[in-house]
Amino acid sequence: MATTLRADAQRNLDRILEAAAELYAEVGPEVSIDEIARRAGVGHGTVFRRFPTKEALRSAVIRAHLGEMLAEVREKEDAPDAGKAFVQVVWMAAERCRKDRALFEGIERCSMVPDVAAAKEELHDTFDKIIRRAVKSGAVRRGLDARDVGALVGAAIQATVHAEREEEWRRYVQVVLDGLKPR
Repeated sequence: MATTLRADAQRNLDRILEAAAELYAEVGPEVSIDEIARRAGVGHGTVFRRFPTKEALRSAVIRAHLGEMLAEVREKEDAPDAGKAFVQVVWMAAERCRKDRALFEGIERCSMVPDVAAAKEELHDTFDKIIRRAVKSGAVRRGLDARDVGALVGAAIQATVHAEREEEWRRYVQVVLDGLKPR
C-alpha cells in the first residue's frame, strides 16, 4: 500500500531525488549527503528521514532511472520497424550511461535491492521482446538478450572514460551495433 505524502513532503522528496541524480551524474556516488541536501534546498535530516542510508538514496535514484528507461523502451516495443527500435533503445541507454557517470555501475551495485532488481528485470524483459522482434526481422543476429547487449554497450562506454576525444564513445557503440548485425 503506497503512502500519500503531504504536498510539501512530496516536493522535498522530488527535490532530493533530482539533486541526488544530478550530483551522482556530475560527481559520482561518492558525493556527500550534505551536498545533496544543499542542492535540494533541504536539511541534512530531511534527507535521512526519507532515506536512512546513502545506499537507500542511491537505490531510489537508480530505481527512478530504470522507470524512465522502461517507459522509453515500452514506447518502442510495438514499433513497426523492430531493427530501428532496437537501435534506438541501444542509443537511448548509451546516452543515459554516458551522461550519468554513475548509472551503469549503480544499476549493478543496487541490483540486490528488491525494487531495483524488479525494475531491472522488467526492463530486460521488455527489451528482450524488442530484440526477439529484431532478430526475427533479420536486423539483429541470433542468440542475444538484453543482458548481452547491455554488457557490450556498457563495456564500450567504459572503454572511453579516458579517451582523448570526448565523442569516442559514439564510435565504440556504433562498432558494437555493427557487430550485432547478422553475418
